[in-house]
Amino acid sequence: MTFQPNNLSNYQMKCYLTILLLFMSFLVSSAQETTILSNNGQKKLLQIYQSPENDFLSLMTQPEKPTPEGEYLRLYHLFIAFQAYERKLYLNSFHKGLQQFETSFEPSPKSQIMFVTLLIQQSLLHWNQNELTDGARSFYKAHRLFRKLDKKQYTDDYLKLESIFNIFLSQIPEQFQFLASLFGLEGNIELGFQQLEKYTLVAKQHADSYCEALVLEAYCQLKFGQADNKQVQLLMQESADCHSPLLQFVIGSLAVKNKMSDKGLTYINTIDKKAFESFPLIRYLKGRLLLNQLDSACLTSLKAFDGNYQGYSFRTDALMRQAWWFHIQEETLKRDSLINQVLQQKHLPTSNDKQAQKEITSLANEPVSLLKARLLFDGAHYLQAKKILTKIDTSTINSYYRPEYHYRMGKINKELKLNNAALICFDEVMRLSQDDTRYFGPHAAIEAAKIKLLQHDTIRANQYLIEAQYLNTGQYKQDISRIISSMTNE
Repeated sequence: MTFQPNNLSNYQMKCYLTILLLFMSFLVSSAQETTILSNNGQKKLLQIYQSPENDFLSLMTQPEKPTPEGEYLRLYHLFIAFQAYERKLYLNSFHKGLQQFETSFEPSPKSQIMFVTLLIQQSLLHWNQNELTDGARSFYKAHRLFRKLDKKQYTDDYLKLESIFNIFLSQIPEQFQFLASLFGLEGNIELGFQQLEKYTLVAKQHADSYCEALVLEAYCQLKFGQADNKQVQLLMQESADCHSPLLQFVIGSLAVKNKMSDKGLTYINTIDKKAFESFPLIRYLKGRLLLNQLDSACLTSLKAFDGNYQGYSFRTDALMRQAWWFHIQEETLKRDSLINQVLQQKHLPTSNDKQAQKEITSLANEPVSLLKARLLFDGAHYLQAKKILTKIDTSTINSYYRPEYHYRMGKINKELKLNNAALICFDEVMRLSQDDTRYFGPHAAIEAAKIKLLQHDTIRANQYLIEAQYLNTGQYKQDISRIISSMTNE
């Protein structure tokens, strides 16, 4: 059989049309939006992170004909500005604007993802104000809407939200987990961090959105994760081109958490000096890192923070650390003045501030050497800390401080890989803590269990965890129970 010329032309035409349709289908799928923000929107988002309080007029004024993207970015800006400066005006404007956002725009996949993101931010604002019920309500609403989203649309933002829910929902206290599961509120912290890492890599392809991804990763690691020093250093390197004081503050806080005093100070000192003026929380961080080196310059930074910051977060903690400095310098009048200031503080928005007001009551009797060793340990100066502690005659220490002495010596020995010496210290802490409601007893048992797990002695490790549960009668009971439960499951 042979094709006639006309037949051959028709056949070719069909082939060409088929190829064209397939190619156009490929173009459509390739051009499918993976993020909710336009290019201009992504640039605006980066500007928000770089200058949280710029363009005050547009921040506080809703345009006559708002668009979903424009209003989303304005509310996002209010959230970030409040986190940075804690002005009540921003908080109230955010809540009012979010209420209007829900009713002002026709529901669409894009606007729904925006609304879910803003609801999560609202829940954080409520929780930071100790409005626990309102925070839970906003978060549950966000999760309910999220479950209705199509994961094939705006895949980058979907992945981001999915990682947030997995991480946050993994933090539900054990006694409420069954009830939460009935409402579909189940998290998976390991999966959440895997998704967050994947999202960060995806976001790196969009330079203007990368800063947000880094802030999210650093924040989740700070609050819920266990980032190692290499991960923190990588975040430091990756943040260099963002020029965001908020990102720098969160990464600096991670350095404090990881006892990276030297590298943390090096990082803080690379920050533009203007950021110290516009974002005083960085001064607070620098003061903490300097104090952990017993450097007198800490006082300058902590005072500058206190004098320039209009919010309340970390203010009580900063006052306590100034009192610590004067205590180790044995300047009792200045110390006592600061103790009174700490006790008079009414707004305690962070766990640091709440703990500061509890701790300050016993500062006047705290052995100076014990406080010095604690600060040096927090800065990873383990040999210097041990040298100070070994000079102390334990028989001269008040019985109230003996559990702390042995606990700190045990932690130092553990960091120095002197595990057998550390176990002796932790056993002594547990012996001295049978009627003590402070955290030293249960944490000593947990640290001993960690050593035994490294030594593959699971039977003894489990015995230590049982002892930790027995001693867990007071401070941080819920957090300690979560650690014990996690280790027991392992």
